Amino acid sequence: MKNLKFFPCERNKYFYGKLLSVDDFESEQRYMNNKRRLINRFMHGCGVVCGLGIVPVDEDTISLEAGFALDFAGREIIVEKPVLKKLSGIEGFSEQVQDAGAGSYQYLCIEYAESEREPVYGMAQKNALEGTECYNKIAEGYRIYLTGQEPEGGGGSSAYYEEQVTLYWGNGIRISQVFPRYARSGKEFDVHIIVQNMGQKLPISFGYELTFDYISKDKKRWMKIVFDEREQAKSRCYEISVTLRAQNVKSVKGKAVLKEGSFWLKVGDYLMEGEKASVESTVEITEEEIEKVMDRKYFENAMQEVIGGTYHQSIYLAKIDLIRAGNTVVIDDVEPMPFGQYICSDVLSAIHERVAEQEQRYLQRCIRKMQRIQEEKRESGGELSDDVPSMETGSIRIDLGIGGVAGQKFFSAPVTHGLGLGNVAVYAGIVYGEKDGRVCYGAGNVFGEKERPVCADVAVRVDPKEGTFIVGIRLTEPTAEEHVTVHWTALRDRKEQVREAEAKALFIQPDMAYLSLRGEYCFEASLTGVSDRRIEWSVREAVGGTVDENGMYTAPNMPGIFEITAKSISYPELTASAFAVVRDLHQD
Repeated sequence: MKNLKFFPCERNKYFYGKLLSVDDFESEQRYMNNKRRLINRFMHGCGVVCGLGIVPVDEDTISLEAGFALDFAGREIIVEKPVLKKLSGIEGFSEQVQDAGAGSYQYLCIEYAESEREPVYGMAQKNALEGTECYNKIAEGYRIYLTGQEPEGGGGSSAYYEEQVTLYWGNGIRISQVFPRYARSGKEFDVHIIVQNMGQKLPISFGYELTFDYISKDKKRWMKIVFDEREQAKSRCYEISVTLRAQNVKSVKGKAVLKEGSFWLKVGDYLMEGEKASVESTVEITEEEIEKVMDRKYFENAMQEVIGGTYHQSIYLAKIDLIRAGNTVVIDDVEPMPFGQYICSDVLSAIHERVAEQEQRYLQRCIRKMQRIQEEKRESGGELSDDVPSMETGSIRIDLGIGGVAGQKFFSAPVTHGLGLGNVAVYAGIVYGEKDGRVCYGAGNVFGEKERPVCADVAVRVDPKEGTFIVGIRLTEPTAEEHVTVHWTALRDRKEQVREAEAKALFIQPDMAYLSLRGEYCFEASLTGVSDRRIEWSVREAVGGTVDENGMYTAPNMPGIFEITAKSISYPELTASAFAVVRDLHQD
């Protein structure tokens, strides 16, 4: 447990007649452990490999699921089976939680731990006064605890390409700024202001002014930030994005500093007097490509960061929001892996590539079908049959700003596909080059390094109610490209259009069911004329039992006739009712 150093690399040299001592055997174990842990740390990193989910069981109990992780020193953390833990029984509860105010939160962390097992009688102690109790084994385990402190450097890979600093923290409010660590000379880059409402019930608003060195906003050397929670959709966390520009300089540090006296904060309509804030964010401005700068910095500093970073660094499994109920602290919400400390294994990477390949093959089949049908139509001059899918295509450009690093995400604005409302399949691929128009659908790393301007996973989210979609990309490797072109193809089966043209109606089968007390029955909803089949179920009577999202009704512990209602989520005017007759069979 105390050994956090990988060096020196020394192993035993054996020879005939060598006398082996305790130090020799410990040296043997230390050599093998250090080499394995060194590889773990440099090749895989620090974080959760699989499992270790945190599941809230009730208002004061959580379940730590089985899983595996690597800590900051390359040591393996294994939880072999799920463990139930009362919040009050977790280390740090008394110090961290009971003294915290209403609406506060705590982080649940895990770290490597060892313990001695199997006490035995020591036959040959060096000093009789030391006692005779020894231990036969060392058990590798783990320790979980609660803390209010965040990990140094953000706790994940994002620390290599961005810096988050806290502007203000108090009164159940936290305001932070996120600046990139590097920016291209003369190019734009994005910064983010993160606002966290940690239980403040009244709406919050604030403002402040930043002054810049070697940075500008709309050709000005200053910028005002104003936020009003009443103008936002209610949330626990808000994000403000602002685009700045680096000046045409090289190898200097741009700065953004809070102007003294410019910060103000309101809770409700009350201006908080005497509240102070301070912040200074820096960004390194360079003429080089960001990818090359980051690569060089990593290779220069990674060795020292890993072997020199022997300070305490835990893995943050969950952020637990807490509320006070009288003298009791209860769980309000659990956010898993708040700092994204994951390790992507080779198995998971292979799964991603296989899914992408399947999507690519499906799209190719659809395109071949379209080409074949269009060719048949040209030859025969006939009409297209109803099983021909409608198709629209197009291209969009997603700006990357100054480029990005592995794991960074970028999103397009909503795009109208032109096929109307309802279910539509949209496939997207990254364009290799503007001249030859080659497009890569799925995992681009299949085709080699030189073929890919941007290495990224591509995903599409379709909104059937708006007739639009959003394209998102996640970089799998660093890039210095400032934008990426994505070609998309939208497909819609004509049968889907025919169904939309049918009369819209909603039915429940059966319309009446007979149950005993606490009995269960599954009602079935049938929708016609719509493509969105989502249903919202409810029981009209407050004491009439419950019904889940699948129509499974559970009768109450009292007789009566109760109405079960189904409503279309996309078309709220479509409703239908059925009745449950609940009888007490013992009285009958």
